[in-house]
Amino acid sequence: MILPAVALTICLALPQFSQATNRTNQVAQVEKKAVKYTETTAAQLPKAVSDALAKDYAGYTTDKVSKGDDGSFKVAVSKGTDKLVLFYSADGMMTKSKKAMDKAKPDKMKPADPMK
Repeated sequence: MILPAVALTICLALPQFSQATNRTNQVAQVEKKAVKYTETTAAQLPKAVSDALAKDYAGYTTDKVSKGDDGSFKVAVSKGTDKLVLFYSADGMMTKSKKAMDKAKPDKMKPADPMK
C-alpha cells in the first residue's frame, strides 16, 4: 500500500519540477545587447579614463576614441608595433583589452593546380 502512494507522489511532483527547471533556464538566458560605438575625441574622455590611460599606458599614442551607447569607451592605442584596443567604463575601470587586428588583409592563397 505504501509503494503505490510513493509512486503516485513522485508522478505528481515530476511535472512541477520540470516546469520549475524550465522557468529557471528561461530567466538565466539573458541576451547581451551589442554596444554601438560612435567615434569621438580624446578630449571627450572622462578624467577617470584619461588618468587610467596616462598611468597604465604611458608612452602609448591614443589613435582612436569611441563612446558606446551604454556610456563605455573604446580606446585604440599604439606604441611602435604594439597596438591595443582598450575598453573602459565611464569611471575609469578597464573592462576588457585586446590586441588590435591589422587592417591589411593577407594575400589570398591560390589553390593548388591539380594538373601539376
